[in-house]
Amino acid sequence: MTTLAATILLIAAGVTAYGAVVYVSLALGFAAAACALGAAAIVLFARSRRTAAAAPPREALVDACGALAPPPGLEVESASASATAVSPEAPPRDLVPVTPRALDAPSVLEALLLAVAPAGDAVRATLWRGDGAGESAAFPVATSGEHREDLVRSRDTVHEVLREERALLDSLTLPDPGSADVTTWRYVVPITFSGMKGAVGLDFLGDRPNLEILNRTAAAYRVPLAAALALQVAERESAAASALVATVRELTRLLDPDQIAQTALARALEVGHATTGSVMLYDEAGADLRIAAAVGLPDDVVSSTIVRAGDGIAGWVALSCQPLVVEDTPGDAPRVRSRGIRSAVSVPIADSEGVLGVLNAGAPEHPSRLASGDLAVLETIAAETAAALRNARSAARATDIYFETLMAFATAIESKDPYADGQTERVVRHVADVARELGLEPSDIRTLELAAILRDIGMPSGCEDTYASRESLSPVERNLITLHPVIAAEILNQAPALREVAPVVYHHHERYDGSGYPEGLAGDGIPLGARILSAADAFVAMTSRRPHREAYAEDEALAELEKGTGTQFDRAVVDALVATRSATSDRLLGSTR
Repeated sequence: MTTLAATILLIAAGVTAYGAVVYVSLALGFAAAACALGAAAIVLFARSRRTAAAAPPREALVDACGALAPPPGLEVESASASATAVSPEAPPRDLVPVTPRALDAPSVLEALLLAVAPAGDAVRATLWRGDGAGESAAFPVATSGEHREDLVRSRDTVHEVLREERALLDSLTLPDPGSADVTTWRYVVPITFSGMKGAVGLDFLGDRPNLEILNRTAAAYRVPLAAALALQVAERESAAASALVATVRELTRLLDPDQIAQTALARALEVGHATTGSVMLYDEAGADLRIAAAVGLPDDVVSSTIVRAGDGIAGWVALSCQPLVVEDTPGDAPRVRSRGIRSAVSVPIADSEGVLGVLNAGAPEHPSRLASGDLAVLETIAAETAAALRNARSAARATDIYFETLMAFATAIESKDPYADGQTERVVRHVADVARELGLEPSDIRTLELAAILRDIGMPSGCEDTYASRESLSPVERNLITLHPVIAAEILNQAPALREVAPVVYHHHERYDGSGYPEGLAGDGIPLGARILSAADAFVAMTSRRPHREAYAEDEALAELEKGTGTQFDRAVVDALVATRSATSDRLLGSTR
């Protein structure tokens, strides 16, 4: 036994922890950009408060808002012609500057709606960011007022404004279920600041709005709007950077592939502003993608989805190792549309060694709220997920080797006793079955399996043969045997990798009524793992032949365990053991039919 203990210590000392090398330069860059944009926004807004009340010259207004040119299929008015039509000697008397009460985008838009009220029946203001990750070059970041129609209808107008960098006025006729069709006028003005592009759109009902008032108000609000957009960008990228750092920290601590997939998906949905998503990983054969984690998907979809490389969006991303953003999912994707998904993004979970899977996220908004910076963060999350999965698989292989080595030593020790041959393997199997039945985590199950292998490591040399050959023991031998859990725990505590196993081994001879050893613990005061090991060890001992008796039949051994519930064994543990044996018997019976 001394040799076995020394060998186990050497094996445990050889176990190494695997960790991913984390690079967070992208996150730090986002944080720096956020600070710079926020500072610039504050300066701009301070200037805007000093200049918003003064109406600039008409020429400056026209230059600021740009000339209006008609895009195909839209009715357009010329800003310069309309401005000329308004007499400069008689400017609108009801144009009153409205100062935003705060720098946030909703407050600025609310103030803008009040400021343009004299121009017409203004119903909605929308702030757009010109940085879409997909085909949509812009996405809405804030709105104020009524939501009378899908923002998708605004996208073409906003694209035109951003592309041409000039203001645009167009009209749309929208069906009104209650009465006649309603005409909506849309006035969109570009917003630029230090390389940042955006636009603000104003929607009016009924008559064409007064362009003189719109031009003057838009010019006065360019700085507050730019400040609001800059702050929104800073807040968004700061949040994305924080999420990325938190994700990397979490992933580097995880070694369970399921937890890695769930953590990566949760963070990806947060960054991508998505409501539905999945992590798909290649199966062991490396041919098909299967869902390893999902949010917002039906259970039958999760269990039945199998995608081959090259098939569909996820298959294309896996095969090409390129991200893909899909705006306005096509009508021939009814399963996607039925779940309310209109925008989707898929990024490969890959590293230098190859592709492991695909990270998918979907949102009901179209255009989506995904910026190019968000896509970069999602790609980084996917890359860190690949590294974490590689580490988990390497650690699992190392653990399997470690486990198999310990099992080989236990088998070698058992070979000295013809009556003990195969008992350890059976105890290991039973504790794992009971632990799964009770809902324990995989890491706790592995700890129990190790405890089952090492449960008798402290048995004194020479006592094994005596214990196997006689039914009764001398007082000295009995005292030595009752000390073996203590000796075992001392040995295991010297190996850092086995310290979690030590309490299970130390207490596995406690009895539920408190009459066991070494400490006489009772009930739930006994660690659950020790209660499981106690019942499994007793079951295997009863169903094994001894020199003084034949092996019990399984039903006889289970009956003895039932008799001992409440005194020697935990009722819940015994019930779980009975359930697992019944399930095994049913499987064996079915296989013989």
